[in-house]
Amino acid sequence: MQWFPKLKTRDILILLGITLIYFATRIYHLTSLPIFVDEAIYSRWSQIGLYDASWRFISLTDGKQPLFVWFAMPFLNFIKDPLFATRLASVVCGYFTILGLWYAGFLLKDKRTGYLAAALGLITPFLFFYDRFAVMESMLTASGIWLFNISYLLAKSKRLDVALILGLSAGLAYLVKSPAQAFIILIPAAYIFLFEDKTRFGKKQLLKYAGLLIVVYVLAEVINNIQRLSPWMYMITRKNGDFVISPFAMLKDHPYRIWQNFMDSQRWLVAYLTAPIYLFAIWGAYKMSKTLDKFLLVSAWFWVPLFALITTALLYRPRYLVFIVPYLLLYAAYAFPAKTTHRVAVLAVLAIWPIRFMYMGYTTPLTMPLVKADWDYVSGWAAGNGVKEISDWLVNRVKETRSDTYVYTEGTFGLLPHGLELYASQRSNQIQITGIYPVKEIPPFEVVKKSEESKETYFIINNTQVKSLPPNSTEIMSFKKANDSYIRLYQVSP
Repeated sequence: MQWFPKLKTRDILILLGITLIYFATRIYHLTSLPIFVDEAIYSRWSQIGLYDASWRFISLTDGKQPLFVWFAMPFLNFIKDPLFATRLASVVCGYFTILGLWYAGFLLKDKRTGYLAAALGLITPFLFFYDRFAVMESMLTASGIWLFNISYLLAKSKRLDVALILGLSAGLAYLVKSPAQAFIILIPAAYIFLFEDKTRFGKKQLLKYAGLLIVVYVLAEVINNIQRLSPWMYMITRKNGDFVISPFAMLKDHPYRIWQNFMDSQRWLVAYLTAPIYLFAIWGAYKMSKTLDKFLLVSAWFWVPLFALITTALLYRPRYLVFIVPYLLLYAAYAFPAKTTHRVAVLAVLAIWPIRFMYMGYTTPLTMPLVKADWDYVSGWAAGNGVKEISDWLVNRVKETRSDTYVYTEGTFGLLPHGLELYASQRSNQIQITGIYPVKEIPPFEVVKKSEESKETYFIINNTQVKSLPPNSTEIMSFKKANDSYIRLYQVSP
């Protein structure tokens, strides 16, 4: 088999163009959208792990795998803005998704199909949004498409070196996020569905592949068990239990959710792929079905994870679908017409809706056309409008007063205090940040008590919305979110 396409000068220029467009569209105004609660948590974990090696597995304390947290650490070391740094880590992961789409298109058909799949990846709002978001989805998506590619190569070549690379990739995928297990289970699908290999179920060939598959899974499990260096690995199972249940329990206790999850999935895919690309993918699936083996392989990598999601998810969000988007784009790449001019024209039409989404993401992120399930990115307690500005003000205040400053936050985990710590902790050691939850009165008694000891005492509220100035408080600044909620900084007096 041909492992890699022969690249002419034109091919190299096209790949360079794709690369330049990718990084230009992803990095431009990268921090225009305010920090989100999950970004604050993951970024703060990376920051802690960077400066304290004993906390390199800190994400496991909340049941989250550590690879993205580790990957973001070098970016934090060299880039001053912590949110830009961790979002840039996501951007780099997303670039591997684009390369993976290009290579997958080549493996399935030819170079042109690869270029079209990569081009669709550049403009698809789903990938655009999460490539610029400091959460694990971008890395998970990249892991999935490369597991697809390398499993394809293993099925074709049956070589030990490919098995070792695949085992390493699968092990790293384990360290990204639990849904990667769906793709790891699907590794043998390439061998099963490649119908042109008539001898694949012959005894000799089957035993050889089975032996290589054992190597893959053993190596993957060895890497997965690196997490046992931390006593908190068991938290992954416990945390997963908050989000998913078995399909049998779902059928028994929440059967309506299966249909609801399925319909939500379709609505979100239409919204974030855009309707034209979604319909184009359906047409492409039909055209791909004429090459049955490739169609069944891509369909397995799309439908099996989707089926797992809709039959197990108790808490369901659009971002949980991101890692299956590349396989819809592979469908869509098959739908383009044969002539180059026609392909360019179709791609230009498909790009109209995504370009609008991108433009709003750059210029007016608080009014982006997000689905209702994603409104908390720009509104409510989870949206971080004002966190950076409040942090900057506090750091400058400390420089002016040159005295210890005590800051209390509404919340002990999440946007507050992690977002505040992310922006302030490395810039001043005189800011003492303490979280309080639950907050029964504003300002809390312990904050008022601290104000009797130090005039530089502050309280930040984010979840609770007040209609009048709390007693003993002076409002320093407030920031409105996309809805009528605010984050407010108060200075508290005795």
